[in-house]
Amino acid sequence: MASLKAAMKSGQKTHRERSQLSGRKHLGLLEKKKDYLLRAKNFHQKENTLKKLKQKALEKNPDEFYFQMINQKTKEGVHVLPQNVKKYTSEQIKLLKTQDLNYLNMKCNVEANKVKKMQSDLHMIDMADTQERNHIFFVDTKKECNEFNAAEKFDTFPELLSRKHNIPTRQMLMDPSSQFVNSQSEKQTQLSYAALEKRIQREDKLVQTREALALQRQLMGKGTVSKRKFDKKKPTYKWKKQRKH
Repeated sequence: MASLKAAMKSGQKTHRERSQLSGRKHLGLLEKKKDYLLRAKNFHQKENTLKKLKQKALEKNPDEFYFQMINQKTKEGVHVLPQNVKKYTSEQIKLLKTQDLNYLNMKCNVEANKVKKMQSDLHMIDMADTQERNHIFFVDTKKECNEFNAAEKFDTFPELLSRKHNIPTRQMLMDPSSQFVNSQSEKQTQLSYAALEKRIQREDKLVQTREALALQRQLMGKGTVSKRKFDKKKPTYKWKKQRKH
């Protein structure tokens, strides 16, 4: 029976409340029942919350104490969870810095090897035209040696024989796509130089970090240290001489 009533209500026309009259528009929108229900629900929720808080305050024991009252705190009215900061001894910190220093040494060596390899590859490309090279051809007779023409042998122009690598043929020069290949190779060379510069900067940062970490380890060691500022960027330290027994 209940399902039948629900089905009948679904077919009914939705009741619409009238809007504000034109003569009362200056008073604002006319509140509908659905708006009133939302406002009343929100009001009663706040009212119940205040009642619970007042009841809790009345029932509070003034002698009540928990250790969390000391360990925890609030910041600007917001509860802040305590941060469990693990404390290390000086020996443990020194050991951790030693491990970090070994890792930085390994990374510096890796970056230095990569930089050397990239420099050697780019150096070979730049120095290819300046190195003296010989291209030897073998012929059967002396007549062929006298009549030998390198431009015809390479199928290129005589002006391009001075190139020591990638001598283009006549067909390659007549083909417009060869210019695209040359531009692509130049672009690739520029990208290689940019990558090399980034590698060098990364290596410099690693070296600076390694030196700073090594200095921290030395300062944690034994001996009296005095700080001397000869440079604004990098402070200088001096260790007091100790007599060896």
